[in-house]
Amino acid sequence: MALESFQDGTTEVEVLQRLATKASSGTIDESNALCRAAVVLLVSHFEAFLKAIAEEFVDTVGVGHATSRQLPEGLRMAHTLPQLESIVTSRDDTQRTTLLRKLGTISQLWNDDAKPPKGTLKAKTFARLVTSAKSEIINDLFVRMGNGGLVCDGDIDVTSGNGEIRVVSIDFGLRDVVQCRNDIAHGKSERKPTPEDVVRYMEFLLTFAARLQRKATDLGTQVTATAFGPH
Repeated sequence: MALESFQDGTTEVEVLQRLATKASSGTIDESNALCRAAVVLLVSHFEAFLKAIAEEFVDTVGVGHATSRQLPEGLRMAHTLPQLESIVTSRDDTQRTTLLRKLGTISQLWNDDAKPPKGTLKAKTFARLVTSAKSEIINDLFVRMGNGGLVCDGDIDVTSGNGEIRVVSIDFGLRDVVQCRNDIAHGKSERKPTPEDVVRYMEFLLTFAARLQRKATDLGTQVTATAFGPH
């Protein structure tokens, strides 16, 4: 599962964080470099987790059992609009003809009673919607998966290593860690996360990732249950 891969990835972040903690009693520059690397790695693993969530959803619902009307509209749009855009913008007649022929399969996504065969929905195509770990990107992904609300709204309870519970705004928590990563990636030397910041970011993202995994699994199950239910 996507969550397990993310959890495995954070072990690398934990190693960097522990090294940074040890280095903080000596060379500050070394501790700073390790913390900066840890934040970049953490967000990269989280973005990979989001892509994996998208791929798992397609692998679950795109096996050919569900009718088009049972598939979330946003998922179908994500596969259709890029195809249409490629046709419209193509300046090569041969390429345009090839693309038009492929519309036969895609068009089944808009025939309510059709059962688009396995392979019509592409996991990699859907995963390309994940361009960052920002709230608006995550919200859009889950709306396209059929979620009725915005998954990044509200607060989440984050349990620290010592058992203390922190209430964190999901939107703020994401903006905080993503902005930190972006500042580091853009070479802003003044952005200096501490070992404590790394732990705080990691605890938040692990907790939020577990919630997203549960939500994505439920959404996929809803589609498959409808597909195999009475008609």
